[in-house]
Amino acid sequence: MITCVCLVVEKGDALLLVQARDRAKYYFPGGKIEEGETYEQALIREIDEELNVTLNPNKLSYINTVIGEAYPQKNTLTKLICYKTTDTIDWENIRSCNEITAVKWMSKSETEHIAPAVLTWIEQIEKA
Repeated sequence: MITCVCLVVEKGDALLLVQARDRAKYYFPGGKIEEGETYEQALIREIDEELNVTLNPNKLSYINTVIGEAYPQKNTLTKLICYKTTDTIDWENIRSCNEITAVKWMSKSETEHIAPAVLTWIEQIEKA
């Protein structure tokens, strides 16, 4: 199982999702936890690396954890440890790194473009 921390940013029915390396599916910004890091430290590092955004650790809050199908790996599960921020960030004008091909607001109904574990997150949130 691959364990990742991710940032969930919602605007109405849309989620801020990223596309890495021209892959077909979009997923939450974030990534893997390095040895010795807390979840919050890993999230702050990953968001800085991917989106050039510095998160305030005091404005992060845990949402939930979901387990879903990893992407693009086959026959692998991923555990997404999901956070949100109350920080005021201009999400429309972020400059992503080279690894990130696109940053996009995507409707939760655009399921054909959303990675499987993110779809699992949407399903669990809508059930709650």
